[in-house]
Amino acid sequence: MLTLGGAEVELAGFLRGPPLPPSRLPEPLVLGQTADARLGQRALAVARVLGGGMAALVAKFDGVEALVARNLEMLVIARAVQRRLGGRPRLVYEILDLHRSLTAPGPAGQAMRLVQARLGRSVDLVLTSSPAFIAQHLATMPFADRILLVENKVLTEGPRPAHPPPSPPAPPFRIGWFGALRCRRSFDLLSGLAARLAGRVEVILRGRPSAAVFPDFAAMVARAPHLRYAGPYQAEDLPAHYADVHFSWCIDYYEEGHNSAWLLPNRLYESAAHLAVPIALAEVETGRFLRAHALGLVVERSNLDSLVALFAAMTDARHGQLRRALAEAPPDLWRSGPEDCRALVAAILGTAPPDSPWPEAQP
Repeated sequence: MLTLGGAEVELAGFLRGPPLPPSRLPEPLVLGQTADARLGQRALAVARVLGGGMAALVAKFDGVEALVARNLEMLVIARAVQRRLGGRPRLVYEILDLHRSLTAPGPAGQAMRLVQARLGRSVDLVLTSSPAFIAQHLATMPFADRILLVENKVLTEGPRPAHPPPSPPAPPFRIGWFGALRCRRSFDLLSGLAARLAGRVEVILRGRPSAAVFPDFAAMVARAPHLRYAGPYQAEDLPAHYADVHFSWCIDYYEEGHNSAWLLPNRLYESAAHLAVPIALAEVETGRFLRAHALGLVVERSNLDSLVALFAAMTDARHGQLRRALAEAPPDLWRSGPEDCRALVAAILGTAPPDSPWPEAQP
């Protein structure tokens, strides 16, 4: 989006896995390796950069107009770079998840919130992807008057496909769970559903499973009938992958009552844009969003018995009705385009006009 909006982009950050494959993105400055769910290790990695990696960062970003820090650990580093550059670049803080350490009760959570608030006083703009993040947490921060809501919509550079592919014949009904696979309870529900309905429902998993949540992932998949893992994917693969399923699992218990209750995930927009019916829980932000637009399959309870009853009664006609509603929804509900890209760059640079497509969100 930044590149399409007219910006020249340089990248720096930590790796969570093997080196990135070649892509059209600029070559990143790799600051080190971090591990999922190991906050202490990540803090040490940041400390190492502050202690000995600043020269390379300052050299790389000297002359830039804005620094965009994707999370709190990168905000610590970006603020240090900004100070060494004489405070010239604007500082933008992007919050796509609220880590449990930021919302936890007790001294540790309070300390993290103090760090966020202290750094937040220097931030020119905050980007976040869900209004619930603002209401539940960000409205109490010093930057509450400088928040921009930028949802995780599908970037569409050209015209929307005029004739989307038909869905597969059903039953069996195929449920796709794509993206960051980090919710053990979701796996248990989906594998139980597929087993109980004995072939009426198939479950397809794609993406990257968290080793911290699924240390025995391959064995779990092997034991689950009518469930298969199809590996990681690239963004350009999504149209074909979503065309291969009827429903998309948009329920997440990874940080139940906190982040997973407040986010509007990528898979919501990706699946709906490609007419795979999103399944969401009524009590969380994703379910509220779908209900507000009378779209998707919103469930009151996600225990195994209720899911079995729901899909035992599912018909091809009912699925077709849900799919047509998605097809008739305004495209900009799920997709962003070149104009949105230009508006985002203008907001980051502080040059957005008052009639920008993204006015600053109010707490």
